[in-house]
Amino acid sequence: MSADFMPVAGKIMDFLSCSILFAGVDAAWQAHLETLLQARGLRVKSVADGRSAFAGFDEDLPDLLVVPARLPDMPATQLCQRLRLNAATRGIPVVVLLPEANSRQEAEILERGADCCFSMADNPLLLVFRICALLREYDEDLAGREGVVFRQPRIVIMTAPGGVLWAWSDRQKPADFEPIRGGQPYLVELLQQNGEDALLVEDPEKLDLSGIASSRACPDCVVVDLACPAFDGLALARTIAAFRRRSRQCTRIMGMVEHGGLSGEQVARAFHAGIDDLLDADTPVDLLVSRIGSLVRRKTLQDEARREEAHIESARARMALADALRRVNADLAAANRKLIEAQAKLVQSAKMASLGELAAGIAHEFNNPLAFVLAHENTVKRSMVKALHAVRSQDLVTAETALQKGSERLSASLIGLSRMRDLVASLRRFSRLEEGEFRRLDVPEAIGMVLTLLAPKLGQDIEVTCKLEAPPELVCQAALVNQVVMNIVSNAADAILDKRRETIQNSEPMLSHADRILITSFLEQAENGKGEEYVIQISDTGPGVPKELQERVFEPFFTTKPVGSGTGLGLATAYGVVQAHGGNVVVTNASTLGGACFTLRVPYRAGEERRGDNVA
Repeated sequence: MSADFMPVAGKIMDFLSCSILFAGVDAAWQAHLETLLQARGLRVKSVADGRSAFAGFDEDLPDLLVVPARLPDMPATQLCQRLRLNAATRGIPVVVLLPEANSRQEAEILERGADCCFSMADNPLLLVFRICALLREYDEDLAGREGVVFRQPRIVIMTAPGGVLWAWSDRQKPADFEPIRGGQPYLVELLQQNGEDALLVEDPEKLDLSGIASSRACPDCVVVDLACPAFDGLALARTIAAFRRRSRQCTRIMGMVEHGGLSGEQVARAFHAGIDDLLDADTPVDLLVSRIGSLVRRKTLQDEARREEAHIESARARMALADALRRVNADLAAANRKLIEAQAKLVQSAKMASLGELAAGIAHEFNNPLAFVLAHENTVKRSMVKALHAVRSQDLVTAETALQKGSERLSASLIGLSRMRDLVASLRRFSRLEEGEFRRLDVPEAIGMVLTLLAPKLGQDIEVTCKLEAPPELVCQAALVNQVVMNIVSNAADAILDKRRETIQNSEPMLSHADRILITSFLEQAENGKGEEYVIQISDTGPGVPKELQERVFEPFFTTKPVGSGTGLGLATAYGVVQAHGGNVVVTNASTLGGACFTLRVPYRAGEERRGDNVA
């Protein structure tokens, strides 16, 4: 009979990766079973008792465990309970071998956690069928089951009047049994009274197979009457198994045959149809309920194990995503640091470009006092020689006159040298790289330094007026004045000079008033009502900025100057500096002087010095 079953099992699944552990099983009976199991590709191991079985679980977990009802060191029920208490061993199916058929003992063992009981007096083929059915894999899709809640087992009974299961229920019903609904088999009434969600379906066409595709409506077990004349039980089992595979659910299928119908051919067809447990009409009611409970418990354990695996995989995926996010954040931080460094270098480059533009005027500022000092040096030398000769000739009046003249020339030279010293100090302060630090800055002093550097460009024809009403100290970056104010004032001077040249070329009459640049500062309430803003306005008498260009003047490399006369970085750098302070800068033609008006607004910081988070 086993030969009829072997090829069917070979078609259903590959058992090469499955291992079976025999614990405390009789050696002769185990040898007979090993032959049948190894013929189907199953690997078999054996230990002497339950203690040895648990000791080996640390190294290798079996796929199925076969034990007798009473092991040398513990009963099978105790072994099952210990297995179910540990998450690692909870899903291992357990087959208990009984010396002889005993329905009461079998029901008790199944209730205590076993998955199958088998009498050693029965055909071993039935045991092979149960083992293969327990090892059968189900591709259950647990996606979308994160919110799984407890529910009573859902069991569907497929039978009709004239079927063996219907008649079996009538025979098993006690005389004093009181049905709740009536008109349905005793098995359905019994399951409902035990708390299970049991449903009788007499017509296969009324079986809602689409419910199997839904995890919420999926039955845990379907009991099919294989001897019912109203439908083909095996065909129905194959249909349910097909829906089970397509819907990725693991609904269990139990079949009931007539008395004496458990032949080898029937077992092979049942396994091939996807049936997980097979019994005949002689099965007592308590045992049948226990075996249904065993199938449901087995399904629940597999659900739980796969759900835990899904959670573990999800956690690993989240950890991998978090690691990737940390790496991306680190890369972004590195890129941000490089960008800040590049911005600082851009500020320095724009500053050096401004110094290059002012180089001629600065050279002139150096040459004037230097030539003055050198010219007076010879005068002082001649005066000293003349005074020395007068002292030797006792002409004190001539000596005093020569010494007085030399002293006057030395005082005039000292003024020129002080001018050169101040100019060098201003250049050093202006060109330093420490402008990313927020520190207390004396705004009037810094503006004075900028005007000193711009003096050659402003000349004698452009009057600069400062009305600084805001507090002199401001916690800010030095670039706020060194770069922003200097670039705007320099551009204002260029605009005034261009306007003057254009007026001369067009032979237009010059205005009577002098060209002016007005620098004002004051405190103003912030628009959001939180704190005050430090406002610096720079107005000029130039031609102003056309309205269509007012939004573009702060774009990098945008310039209205001729090619070679401007880099287009001055106002772009100024905009970046103001943004780094959390402020803003706008340009309008609403100046009281008739030209452009640049308005800088930054939060008024009167607190401690700090390192800037952003460097312009």
